[in-house]
Amino acid sequence: MIDVKNLHKSFGDKQVLCGIDEHIEKGEKVVIIGPSGSGKSTFLRCLNLLEVPTEGSVIFEGKDITKASGKELNVIRQKMGMVFQHFNLFPHLTIRRNITLAPVKLGIMTQEQADERAMELLKKVGLPEKAEQYPSQLSGGQKQRIAIVRSLAMNPDVMLFDEPTSALDPEMVREVLDFMKQLADDGMTMVVVTHEMGFAKEVGSRVMFMDEGKIMEQNTPREFFENPQNDRLKEFLSKVL
Repeated sequence: MIDVKNLHKSFGDKQVLCGIDEHIEKGEKVVIIGPSGSGKSTFLRCLNLLEVPTEGSVIFEGKDITKASGKELNVIRQKMGMVFQHFNLFPHLTIRRNITLAPVKLGIMTQEQADERAMELLKKVGLPEKAEQYPSQLSGGQKQRIAIVRSLAMNPDVMLFDEPTSALDPEMVREVLDFMKQLADDGMTMVVVTHEMGFAKEVGSRVMFMDEGKIMEQNTPREFFENPQNDRLKEFLSKVL
């Protein structure tokens, strides 16, 4: 589904990604962990060109998106849902309108179809009664679940998560992770940057460790956590487990 070839990203003199080659298959749940500043979020944001690579290519469903024009890129991005640390909901719109705005505006669905899809997704996430409320009336965990639902309303082929629980109070983390696990069980292709090691062990089909702009090691969750090979990974795991 996603092929990354010789991916570099620099901000001025600082090189953040150093020649990454990676392949992500349809249906995989790739979990990326690593210390702050290792390039995890930059790598994720390069996958849908929120950050434009300095060098290299990202091929999504057979198309090199680094060469796509603005209009073409917007169409491709509709197939790549993105969820951030902060929820980015429109405060002046109801939850239902937050979810239906993009599919209706882009002509993917009629308002009626979008409303139906919104209610279907709100039921799935256990929040149908919140449809006509505003973001300010929701808890952090509820807002993040709505942010995920908003991305799902576009019927994406892959979901990218950039530390989706790091801005939440600890007791709200579980409800978001449970919904992400449900998505994984439903077969959604996912690339998740997170500090939640339990989620990586339980949900990941593959866990990747990044440091200094490189993928230092990756493996199945069991091998990754029980039998790490890279010294830097061993040191990192000794501090977080």
